[in-house]
Amino acid sequence: MRSYLPLILTMIVLASLVFCSACTSQPAPNQTPQQNLSPKTDVGLVPLNMSKGSQFVSFEDAIDHFGEPDINTPDSNNAATRILFILGGNLDNAGNAQRWVFGINKGVTNNLWVYDPSGWTVIPYSGTLPHEEIVPSSLMSPGRLFTINHDAILGDQLSAAPEKRDLDLRNGTYRITITSGSTSRTLIFNATSGEAVEAND
Repeated sequence: MRSYLPLILTMIVLASLVFCSACTSQPAPNQTPQQNLSPKTDVGLVPLNMSKGSQFVSFEDAIDHFGEPDINTPDSNNAATRILFILGGNLDNAGNAQRWVFGINKGVTNNLWVYDPSGWTVIPYSGTLPHEEIVPSSLMSPGRLFTINHDAILGDQLSAAPEKRDLDLRNGTYRITITSGSTSRTLIFNATSGEAVEAND
């Protein structure tokens, strides 16, 4: 019996080695691992294809959706929502902007309501607000303003340096700052009639 003991131990060791080898071996190149048999679903970010025109929003579109931040953040004191200034960032040739910023007062709370192609963003604001309320229905729209003052605002379209136009509406006037390269100029217009106003500064 003792003569068979080394043989039995050797067979047990060999069997153990074969078993361990089978556990750690990789699948053959043409063999699909078991965990990859079920199909994968891509849940990553999906790119949003936007045309160049969709990067701009009209003033009318912003006004049409103006009440949405009030719906999403109701005010328990029922304070009136007052617009005290409006900024238009990077306007195109038709008076549409990449973003519209409304300086809003509601009782003791001041916010900036920012409207762009993705919708509204509300930002707390601690800066100074003008006192004169803006009533959008009484304004000449920026689009109309650009139409009737086409030559003054758009200037020489053949200029080599591209122009950037920003709008600031407060206290009854539009101020349009036009930057081209290292130079800039500011045009002032009556917000109701669209007539040019001489700067006092």
